[in-house]
Amino acid sequence: MINRLRRKFILSAISALLLIVILFVGILDGLNYLQMDRKQVRTLNILEKYYKDEMSAVDNSEIPYASRYFVVVYDNEGQLVEINTARVRTIVNNKAEQYGLKAYHSKKKRDFIGHYRYTKSKRGDSTYIIFLDVENSLEDFFDIVNLSIIFVVLGVVLFIFLIVILSGKVIKPFVDNYENQRNFIADAGHDLKTPITVIEADAEVLKMKFGDDNEFLNDIFLQSSRLKQLTEDLIYLSKLDENPDYEMIEFPLSDVITEICQSFESVAKTQKKEMTITIEPHLSFKGNQKNMERLVNILLDNAVKYSSDHGKIDVSLERQKKFIVLTVYNTVDHISKEELPKLFDRFYRSDQSRNSETGGYGIGLSVAKSVVEAHKGKINATTSDEKSLVMIVILPNRI
Repeated sequence: MINRLRRKFILSAISALLLIVILFVGILDGLNYLQMDRKQVRTLNILEKYYKDEMSAVDNSEIPYASRYFVVVYDNEGQLVEINTARVRTIVNNKAEQYGLKAYHSKKKRDFIGHYRYTKSKRGDSTYIIFLDVENSLEDFFDIVNLSIIFVVLGVVLFIFLIVILSGKVIKPFVDNYENQRNFIADAGHDLKTPITVIEADAEVLKMKFGDDNEFLNDIFLQSSRLKQLTEDLIYLSKLDENPDYEMIEFPLSDVITEICQSFESVAKTQKKEMTITIEPHLSFKGNQKNMERLVNILLDNAVKYSSDHGKIDVSLERQKKFIVLTVYNTVDHISKEELPKLFDRFYRSDQSRNSETGGYGIGLSVAKSVVEAHKGKINATTSDEKSLVMIVILPNRI
């Protein structure tokens, strides 16, 4: 769990940094592009006015000295009249004519062709198409973009290196707190076992003296049994947290779940609840069989205990591509969608009175979640109508 927490912290920190850096660099590059675009548009506007006003209304000095451009002129019938390449030496007339023809037939007044940006303007019966060479400005822009990408990559790599080193110190207070809680739970569980055993032994002696019908003795047996189950769950949960890498073997999962379902089927019948079992045969799974049995027992026990009176319980197991999916459905009197994520929290109980009557302490689903996560799987609870509860376990098919 500690390693998982550390990985989540590192991923969260890196994701946050990437988001901030990408936004920051994106804004800077965007502003740089807008500045480049404004310069190009300003130059094209000056050139357009220069030629539109018969090259006299605008001072030639307004045209940036470094600007390289050429002009293609067509008459009103689309016939080529003139090609002026005096201000650019990197293009031949044939190429200029091709660019001019393409721009002339384009519906856009301004656009890019190659590394030229053009604008079209009318003067009398003639159409002037001015092509501005923007190769240098585009190269400068992309050089800045490439440099920013390099700095981002180097910065992120450095940040990852630092965050990996410092992550242990950052989460240390939480780890210490978690370890203290886990040790307390484990120690409390072990310390409670002896007094519970003594209480049960004394109750047995009193039972021999006063008989089986004593109300107070029966209550002692009931509550001591519940407390014993709680301590066993606490110890079991602490062991899972301490060492989730237990022995994994291949075992017939379909047979194991079928056998457990059959034992709960009789309990459901006595409570007048309908139980349907749909198990895909011959499914094997590589995992810890004892823990998987406990997982299924917890889910079915919850389904039978907390299903509505004369309710329905459906259990299914099937292979879905690379996964094995166990689904346990049961009707309930009511469950809100808001409390579904809390069901797997330790000691959470959605209904205090019902849990008290049925003997729950709100720790069973925490154990189930730990078992599933130890097998690299996922478990979640859903409801479509708040009158039913579906537990879905998705396990990787390692066979």
